[in-house]
Amino acid sequence: PIFVAIGADATVLDYSEAQLKSEEDFARLAGYEVTKSSIYSSTLQNLNIVKADMTQRLPFSNEHFDLIFHPVSNCYVEDVYSIWKECYRILKRGGILLAGIDNGLNFVVGEDETKIVQKQPFNPMNDIELYEKSISNNWGIQFSHTIEEQIGGQLKAGFKLVDIYSDTNGIGHLHDLNISTFYATKSIK
Repeated sequence: PIFVAIGADATVLDYSEAQLKSEEDFARLAGYEVTKSSIYSSTLQNLNIVKADMTQRLPFSNEHFDLIFHPVSNCYVEDVYSIWKECYRILKRGGILLAGIDNGLNFVVGEDETKIVQKQPFNPMNDIELYEKSISNNWGIQFSHTIEEQIGGQLKAGFKLVDIYSDTNGIGHLHDLNISTFYATKSIK
């Protein structure tokens, strides 16, 4: 909806029905006209909401988009390379990929962010105790990724990295120490 507010035609893609509903609710609050085509697929004025699994081939033609805004969502996917390949496929030549990525530090520190409590990689699918802890704490199933997977994956997919920005959690001990936990990349096809 933010891109629509500045005049763009936009598509929101997610696999979570709750997230899609949240996007639709926000769009309604912003005053966009919502037309339901099915329970979790909506077409709004200049906004298309699509339910799809980002680990699979995406339901878009080659070179479909001018810009992809990929928020910090790779943490929900075990293998991120297929995501970068799909982004490259559906982005027009000269198009821009803006991606938010976690650098993995959030996965190794405890709640108070003062001690290292977890080894990397953080992968509950390969560690039954970590899986049970993730479920019991309502974390969902999340995965840490290396810089090679995140930025290297973009480069291997064919992107040219043109800018990078680091940022903190915004609150907490790591933030107080100005320790970055996220990156935002700008890459061009």
